[in-house]
Amino acid sequence: MNTAPPLLPLAIAVISLLPGTTAPAQQQPLPAAPEKLVVLSYNLNNYATRQSRRDDKAYAATARIIAAVDPDIMVLSEIAGEAGVERLQGDLAAAGRHYPYATVVNAADTNRKLAVLARFVPVRVAHDTTSTYQIKERTQPVKRGFAYCVFRFANDYELHIVGAHLKSKVFNTLGQTDMRRYEARQLRYHVDTILKSDAGANVLVVGDLNDSPDSSSINTLMKRRAGAGKRLYDLRPVDETKASWTHIWWRADAYSRHDYTLASFGLLPEVDFGGCIIPTFPDWATSSDHRPLITVLQPRNRTAPQVLNHFERSIFMPPSADAEEPAAGTRKPQREDDK
Repeated sequence: MNTAPPLLPLAIAVISLLPGTTAPAQQQPLPAAPEKLVVLSYNLNNYATRQSRRDDKAYAATARIIAAVDPDIMVLSEIAGEAGVERLQGDLAAAGRHYPYATVVNAADTNRKLAVLARFVPVRVAHDTTSTYQIKERTQPVKRGFAYCVFRFANDYELHIVGAHLKSKVFNTLGQTDMRRYEARQLRYHVDTILKSDAGANVLVVGDLNDSPDSSSINTLMKRRAGAGKRLYDLRPVDETKASWTHIWWRADAYSRHDYTLASFGLLPEVDFGGCIIPTFPDWATSSDHRPLITVLQPRNRTAPQVLNHFERSIFMPPSADAEEPAAGTRKPQREDDK
């Protein structure tokens, strides 16, 4: 929604060189904004990790699915760092999909990591690999850290991508539910820092948050009780049957929604809600126990109809076919407490 600050013809871009989370600055021309920007969030289920039981069919299925989605930016969970990224880049290049930019979040988890791959070079990369929290008189790290990249285009449109993979529901003596809630709180602090600097920032938070929409951790992150301008909004992508589950636990035959795409108030006018989907592929289960989530954005500062009346408890609920179009409204928070 917000226009980026005025820029010189050449922007300072941060080029991330594998391995690592930061790299030297280099002058790069800003890329032209595409007509639509496709962002993929995908948990790859131990892609090349030490626990991986993947065979060649699984790796091939992952590459086929990502190549079919053809995203501009992807945020990946459970990938084995640089080696995993390089393997995936190679498989995608063989399928005609090239992602020259890649960065890995090297946090406390040395095995299952977050990674961002993109066709564009971000102007800023500032992954959080050091956040901690206190629980039962112990200091715990946010195990997988948080990915953070800022992309800017020649039309001055700026997008903040934040990626997360919160604590799983696997038993821990410290309490896995509390650990996940504390990690979510740290993630919320990160979002608050962005919005404090720019209340109308275009922020997209994606990843495997390992909890249900009504959980304490998701409520903490979305800040549902705050003013409209401070909340995150659940875009709730669905598949062709309108189902929103994203993960299957095979042993229990349990389907859950653990993966999310959350947008700031400022980003909502640029969201193509019809394009925010869970794509259906026949070999999705060969690739992962998670399904991929697609977010489609129109990367330009738009004047759009107000869509908040399509949200319930900040969760997007598509209008019925006979619903009236929402009245056009402002894109800025109206009350002082919404800012």
